[in-house]
Amino acid sequence: MNCEWVQQNITLYLYSELADDARHEVEQHIARCKACAAELADQQEFQAQLNALPVEEPSASFLAASRMRLQEALETAEQKRAWYHRFAFDPTAWLRQVRFSPALAAVIFVVGFGGGIGAMYSAMSGKAPVPRVVSGSPQEASISGITSIEKEPGTNNVKVQYDKRLPESVQGSVSDPKVQDLLLYAAKSNENSGVRLNSVDALTSKADDPRVRETLTYALRYDSNPGVRLMALDGLGSYVKDDIRVRNAVLEALLNDSNLGVRSGALHALEPVRADSSVRMALQQLSKEDPSEYIRTESGRMLASMPNIY
Repeated sequence: MNCEWVQQNITLYLYSELADDARHEVEQHIARCKACAAELADQQEFQAQLNALPVEEPSASFLAASRMRLQEALETAEQKRAWYHRFAFDPTAWLRQVRFSPALAAVIFVVGFGGGIGAMYSAMSGKAPVPRVVSGSPQEASISGITSIEKEPGTNNVKVQYDKRLPESVQGSVSDPKVQDLLLYAAKSNENSGVRLNSVDALTSKADDPRVRETLTYALRYDSNPGVRLMALDGLGSYVKDDIRVRNAVLEALLNDSNLGVRSGALHALEPVRADSSVRMALQQLSKEDPSEYIRTESGRMLASMPNIY
């Protein structure tokens, strides 16, 4: 272990973020190296100065937004990702593991040797390795744009016209997989806000479908047109109680949307879950500091309707 490695990891050592074996090696090195011992003393002094500074409390809205993003990330993350992250971002720990595991080192050698032989054989035989092809939806790949969406009054039938090599159209129920794929595509990809609005309007009748709900959530968060965001919010309203991702998106709209109409709609959509801790914290902050008198008043009213929580 050299001085450069130790000095790069002293901060991790101070905050007890190193593995036990690495921590032991750092301590052994510092005991015999004056330069690294001096670096550690400087870092400890700096840490003490930081700890002496007053800590500012984050706002309730910031805490609420952070909590909902963390909760959503934890729910959607795959458990096995942690192993890959560790492999990618802690190569020294992995190499130490190889160092103390001759069997693992032998396996790596055999795999690497076999891979090299395979590549050489492919090159000598004139056969290139077969590339991995990642294909998207054939329907989306052949579409150049959706030009119009018309909904038949009083029914769930819609007519979607889109450009391929030549203009084509398909007509049927929103439940029809082909129609639904086109609507999902239009809601996220079309440059025409009117087409996006009609698409989202048609999709709201199928918000029980997880794919549709994900698209409506996307529209609420990212669409540039407030009318589209309002339409998406209308379709998501009944799922605020049971779908945490919908609730987080609606809460995010309440806190961050630039349109007062969207924020007002989000506020009322959250009323059934006003006792949720994240929602309650946001309401407390909004009732005191929001620039909109309407948002302040309505937030205060929703808080007043809840029993006191001690």
